[in-house]
Amino acid sequence: MIETLIPLILLGIFAGLLSGFFGIGSGIILVPAYIFLFNYLNFPPEIIPLLATGSSMGTMAITIPMASYTHYKNKNINLEVIKYMFLAAITATIFGRYVAANIESSTLQIIIAISMLLAAIQLVFDFSPKNINKSINKIELFLVGGFIALITSFVGIGGGILMVPYFQFRGLKIHEAIGTSSLMGFFFAISGLIGALLFAPDKLNQIDYVYGSVFIPAILVAGISSIYFARLGANISNRIDGNSLKLAFSVLVILVALRIIYITFI
Repeated sequence: MIETLIPLILLGIFAGLLSGFFGIGSGIILVPAYIFLFNYLNFPPEIIPLLATGSSMGTMAITIPMASYTHYKNKNINLEVIKYMFLAAITATIFGRYVAANIESSTLQIIIAISMLLAAIQLVFDFSPKNINKSINKIELFLVGGFIALITSFVGIGGGILMVPYFQFRGLKIHEAIGTSSLMGFFFAISGLIGALLFAPDKLNQIDYVYGSVFIPAILVAGISSIYFARLGANISNRIDGNSLKLAFSVLVILVALRIIYITFI
């Protein structure tokens, strides 16, 4: 287990920076990293996708609060939007973890890979809405919160890839969209962690340090090491334009997604 300590610390640092900077929850890098880690540890292949997504949710539950708090201090969170979305988000995320625990691992792994590719494409091309609608529709916000939560619960990400463009469509400026997405990502993560702890195949209970569908050492080491860097990333995001970093990160995500597809089919 010692040989995984340094990679998990580095992963936590990187995940924290991403969480704070982009408001995307960092699951986009955590899930593939955990898939590779669990393959390296020779865990049964059929449980790896579920364990990776559950552990990602657990890590984000530790990572995101500092980023969200920093965005709140910087006055970049719209609480009016949050109050109409969070309840649907929590319910849908827990339900999504139940469904994820009961589908084929290969299907879940393909969902993960395709979602990573789409997320990378969104980051590269920044498909933001051309028209802005500043009106607040309570039912729409409730439904959108539930829909995004359902998707992210399968894939183990924070949902910012979908939320940031949506919040921009709703008239939020980019920094406010990122900050609001960060807080919503926390609701996704904490409810996803609850679902991951509650719903898991019996086979997972036979692995040391695994509870539910969460690998406890991973979320503790990566999560704790990410806390400071989540705050740093949020403060950097508040000050600079991140197009170059976004492009480099997108290329990395595409390569990782292709690798997951290769592992699945080859």
